Amino acid sequence: MPGVQFLACVWTLVITQAVLVLSDIQFLERFEGESVVLPCVIQQKHPQPFAMYLNRSWLQQSKVLYIYMGENASVTNTDDQSRISTSGDPRSHALNVTISELRVSDADRYHCEFGVFNALSEDQWIHGDTEFVLIVTAAAPGSLDIGLIETCAGGSAVLPCLPPNGEGQAVEGVSLKRQRGRAPVEVLYHSKRHHGSSSSSSSSSQFSTERVQLSSAPGPGGLTYQLTLQQLQPEESGLYSCQLLVRGRADTSSSLGRQVFFVSVQGGQCGCSSYSTLLYALSSAVAVLLLLLLLIGFLVTRKGKAHRSVKARPQAPIYEEMTGVKPHARKLASHHLEEMESSEYTNCSVKKLVPENHYESPSSCTSEKCQD
Repeated sequence: MPGVQFLACVWTLVITQAVLVLSDIQFLERFEGESVVLPCVIQQKHPQPFAMYLNRSWLQQSKVLYIYMGENASVTNTDDQSRISTSGDPRSHALNVTISELRVSDADRYHCEFGVFNALSEDQWIHGDTEFVLIVTAAAPGSLDIGLIETCAGGSAVLPCLPPNGEGQAVEGVSLKRQRGRAPVEVLYHSKRHHGSSSSSSSSSQFSTERVQLSSAPGPGGLTYQLTLQQLQPEESGLYSCQLLVRGRADTSSSLGRQVFFVSVQGGQCGCSSYSTLLYALSSAVAVLLLLLLLIGFLVTRKGKAHRSVKARPQAPIYEEMTGVKPHARKLASHHLEEMESSEYTNCSVKKLVPENHYESPSSCTSEKCQD
């Protein structure tokens, strides 16, 4: 019974997940000075929208622009009016927002909200089908490898650590760096110093040793190292980089490493419904388990039918096999012997193997049985 309840809970979470996930996430990487197009789309099943907001969150929570049907877009920040433009109309359930001359400070999470009339109550605002994570870096194209890591408030993130410039020397420690918007790079953790330090940041932004855990595992090219950040909060979202400290080389670089990750910490507390990957894995495991049980049941049923169909044949007596007497003939012979045993013996002389002569005089036997 507990196993059935567990499976029911897993399937309930899988079904609930489809309701909780309101939109997909698209990861966009751009360099400073380039442009990006954010396609805002809402499904046609909703009533015709009358307006749309473009919002940004995480690093800076604000409304970027507002557009009403048939009118030009209104950009919130006057300094960005020349850089942001729109094409389309909210009434068509889709429009594009273009941000040109990108800056590092434009890096954030963006989402669209469509306004729909509601005659019975207040107007309803519906999320667009897609949310966008925009990463803008000032580095030269091809010099950075940026990845995305998502977690929730109080959750953790695992960062792979690489040696500087790909060197394979002996590892002495690890350093963790972060950059948020146009702010300078912070050194959040340095294993040789036992705590983070940065001249441009306060102590509240530094990581304590209790929140950082370094682990290693054998890999194809040797040992691989990972740094786990624990108890993350939404205000700690930003670009992170983990670098290994090698022997005989000081870490004097003030920039991020070769491999950078944008760690996105959502505002909601960690719960089972927040781990979509875990739910997909659990649902896949349950499906495989059910298929395996069905296969085992089919094989057992097939084997049982085959066992019942094979019936043991009775072995013929050895004397029948030697003489070739059939069971039916044996039955007839037994019946003949019974008749002979039930007959009475008389003094009649029985002639064997001699045909009866009806012209001879009757014998002296006067018994009725003899006459018969």
